Amino acid sequence: MTWSEILQDWQCQIDRLTALFPCADPEALVRFRGDKTLLAQYIADTHDLTEAEGQEAIDMRLLPGCAARRESFGLLAAE
Repeated sequence: MTWSEILQDWQCQIDRLTALFPCADPEALVRFRGDKTLLAQYIADTHDLTEAEGQEAIDMRLLPGCAARRESFGLLAAE
């Protein structure tokens, strides 16, 4: 799945995002549609991560091809 495909059905992705990032507020997530940088900052803020870690967490959890790096981040709990 690409970021463009995620954006095409953003409303359905809200449930997925709140499952993957349990501290995220679904209403807040609606605001970040299309702006991956702001979404990453929000995820970082709400999950005690740096901005770089927030970006990487989004990439690893939402986009394919990053499974090998997941274990090093300890982000498997919600998946």
